[in-house]
Amino acid sequence: MKNYYLLKKEVEELKKKLPTKFEETIQTKQQLVEIEETHEKSLYEKKMILLLNEMREWTGRIKMNIIFDSDIDDQNVVCFQRSLMNKSSLYIILFDEKGNVFGGYNRKSISRPGKRMEDKSHFIFSLESNERIDSPIRWFGRDDKPSTCFFLNRETNQIGRLCEIGFPDGFISVAKTTLSQSGCVNISNKYKGIDNDDLNNTNNEVFKLIRILVVQME
Repeated sequence: MKNYYLLKKEVEELKKKLPTKFEETIQTKQQLVEIEETHEKSLYEKKMILLLNEMREWTGRIKMNIIFDSDIDDQNVVCFQRSLMNKSSLYIILFDEKGNVFGGYNRKSISRPGKRMEDKSHFIFSLESNERIDSPIRWFGRDDKPSTCFFLNRETNQIGRLCEIGFPDGFISVAKTTLSQSGCVNISNKYKGIDNDDLNNTNNEVFKLIRILVVQME
C-alpha cells in the first residue's frame, strides 16, 4: 500500500486539475471530507477524484452537486427520499467494506417513492473492483429486458433498504450503512456483458456498505 503522505500528494495534484465549478460546488456543500482526516478517507477522496472525468464523459455533464452523503446526512428513509425526490441525472455511488466502489446512474427525475422508474439510458458502473475487472467501466441494460432502472423505497420499508437499482430482473439493493442488508442480485439477468459477481464479488449475498454518495450532474 502506498505511503500516506505520497498518496496525499497525488490527491492534491489531482485536485489542482479539477474544474473551478466543481471545486466551488464541493466547497459550498462541504460534502467531501478533508484529506488530512484519516488514511481511509483519503482513499475515498482519491477514488472520487479519479472517477470525475469518467462521470462527466459518461453523462456529458460537468457540474456536480453531492446531494446525499451517508457520512453526514440522516439515513432514515424519509430523509433519503427528500434528498432525491424531483431530481434528475443522479449517480448513486456505493462503497463496501472490501474496498469496492460501484453503483448506478439514472437520467430521469424521481417523481415519487414506490414507483418503478424506466430509463433506457440508465447504467450501472464499477469504479474500483480490487483488480478483478478493468475499472472504471459501465454496463447498459439488456435489450430483451424492461428498462426499469430505479425504485425508491417507501417509508414503510422495515428492513432499512433505501432503494433498488435496476429492479426487478437483476438489481443492486441499497441499505443503510448501519445494516448488513445490501446486495447484488443476478445482475447479469438485467445488464449486458457483466457477470453476477463483477461489482463486488458477491451474488445473492448480503453485505454492508460503509458509505453512500448521491451526486447530481448538471
